[in-house]
Formats: sequence, structure tokens, C-alpha cells
Amino acid sequence: MKPISIPKQIESLKEELITWRHDLHKYPELAFEERRTSEFVASQLQKFGIKVYRNLAKTGVVGELKSGSSKSKVALRADMDALPITEINDLEYKSVNAGVMHACGHDGHTAMLLGAAKYLARTKQFDGIVYFIFQPAEETGDGAKTMMADGLFNRFPAQRIFGLHIAPPVKSGYFSIFAGPMLAASSTFDIQITGKGTHGAHPQRGKDLIVIASEMVTLFQSIVSRRLNPLDPAVLSVTQFHGGTAYNILPGVVELKGTVRTMSNTVRDQIKDEMERIIKGICYTHEINNSFKFLYGDPAVINTPEETNVSITAAEKVVGKDQTWTKPRPTMASEDFGFFLEQKPGCYVGLGNGAENGANHSAQFLFNDEILTTGVAYWVQLTEDLLSFE
Repeated sequence: MKPISIPKQIESLKEELITWRHDLHKYPELAFEERRTSEFVASQLQKFGIKVYRNLAKTGVVGELKSGSSKSKVALRADMDALPITEINDLEYKSVNAGVMHACGHDGHTAMLLGAAKYLARTKQFDGIVYFIFQPAEETGDGAKTMMADGLFNRFPAQRIFGLHIAPPVKSGYFSIFAGPMLAASSTFDIQITGKGTHGAHPQRGKDLIVIASEMVTLFQSIVSRRLNPLDPAVLSVTQFHGGTAYNILPGVVELKGTVRTMSNTVRDQIKDEMERIIKGICYTHEINNSFKFLYGDPAVINTPEETNVSITAAEKVVGKDQTWTKPRPTMASEDFGFFLEQKPGCYVGLGNGAENGANHSAQFLFNDEILTTGVAYWVQLTEDLLSFE
């Protein structure tokens, strides 16, 4: 279904939006290396007559647009970085940077926010200040917190912040918006156990760390299924198991690595404590040593109620109620937009890209150019609703 309320001035931007998006797709750049992308964004904002600030978090860009006399300030954010993936699509604008690809829609996010900036700079049908935040390094989880460490909210004191990400499982042109947890907190862990290695024919002369580590992996699965409240969603996945160098040697070192995803930072801490208890208990029983590192990544993305309601209203004005899904559909994927939401109220929304266009982080992922004007219309409507003239 097509959006039902997109201004003709926004529809007239479609070809330009596609051109921008294809250019960004052709020249993707990894986290903190978005120099060409940053230059492209800054030059476009300057053409629109928007004040530009550069070099936040190395390659980040912020555009500032004022209209009217209100002191209300809102921030709109798009991410710019690509992924270390080799594209296999056969496109005229296929990535020319070996091993790097826009496989998560960030090229489209950037193009949509640029389109909104151009339209708002032209019409200025709002009263207040808009900060257009073009963030680097979302994929590594470092961009948002680095921008804030560089003084993002001190220099650009937005009262609210909003984000948009394409959502492949959602129907093309539909929005998914709801209050509360939307994306998971992510963490990683590194475990190393050490003991006396020995010949595989004589296990009694040393410690069989392969068996001991396997015992840990098995017990870890009981944390989510038996130690957490069943109503608290969580995932604990051991994704790497390293040990051994030969067929007939029981190793003296084994390493386990993996990820933890939760919808609550409190539950994340509980899982960490439970893992530590299991590791210490098993290692004490088998008289071996261990090291355990639990690294906090992105916090959960938790939309605040008031900002969510404003976002839902804006989306419904653009695509209608039937195409605005408000029933909670949280996912265990993560996003560093959660760092912003720890400092400011706001809302992060999903815009359907259509499942037929592939999954995020796939070498076959395709961005649906038909939703570019939908994203621009949403940004514009949201801004005009938030910063309406009294």
C-alpha cells in the first residue's frame, strides 16, 4: 500500500533522494571512517542553508535549523556507517569498496534525513530548533556515546530525540511504533579456563577442560530457562568454543565467547551474576583457574510514552492507522540509540522495508527506494507536530 498523505513538495524530492541513496550505497564506509559520507552530508546541508557542525566523534555531522522564536528543540538522528560485508547484488550502484556494504539501510536513513532537512529549510513551518544528527559508528556501538562524550547534548541541547530504522520484517511503507522496550541491551563475554593439560590417552593425569567447558555451556542455558522470571525476555548464546591443537592432547587452555541480549538492564546484570556464579562453582569443583570478562554494549532501546504517542500520531497522518502498527513487537537486535535515550526522552521507530528485500546484515540486502519519501514525510510531520506554532 502507498502512503496516503505525502505533500507534493516531498514527492518531488523522490528522484533526488534516490540519487543520494545510490551514491551513498556505492561508496560505503566503515565505523569512524565515514569521511566521504560526512563530506557529502555536510555539503548538502550547507546547500540547504543549514548551519553545519562537523567532527563530532571524528566523522559525525550536526545540522542546526532555526525557525520562529520558540525555545523548543528537537533532535532527529540518522546513522551513516556500513558493514564489513562483500555485496553480491548485481546493481548499477553496487558497492565499489571491497568488503564493505550498506547492508542495514543506513544509506537510506541518511538520504531520508537529508530530504527532511531540505524540505524543512525550504518551508520552515515549525517554531523552534531542529538538530539533524548524522551519527557515525552505529554498527560498532561506539558512535552515540562518542558523540555525547564530544559534547553533543551540551552543544545541541535538544529536549527530545528521535530515530528511524528500516525494518525488513515489517510490510513496505508500514510503521512499527510502540512505547517501552523495542530493542535489546547487548553484551559480550569472554571466558578462559586454565588447568593442567595432558595426553588424550591419560586424562587422569591432568584436567579435561573440554568437558569442563561443555559443562559450563550446558549450565548457562539454565539461567534463562530456570533462574530468570519467565516474563523477562533474554538470550544467552555461546558463539565461540576454542580449545586444543591436536587429536591426542587435552589442552591446558579453553576459551568461550558469546553474547547476552535482554530487554532490561537489570536482567542483564542478573545474568552476569549468574554466569559468574556458575563459572566459579565449576572451576572450584574441578580445581582449575578462570578469567571472566563481561562487556556491556548497547543499552536497551526504551521508547518514552509521550514521545511515542507523538510519533504514532505523525505516522498515522502520513500512512494512516491501518499502516501504523502499535502493538509491541520487540526484537533481540540491538542499537546504540539506547545511549541517547538514557539521556533524553525520545522514540525510535521502524519503517517497513518489506521481507522480500532481504534481511539486515545480508550480502543480498536491498533497500526499497519506494519508502524514501515515506520516511521524509514522517520526519517532516513529526517536526511540525512537535514544534507547532502556538
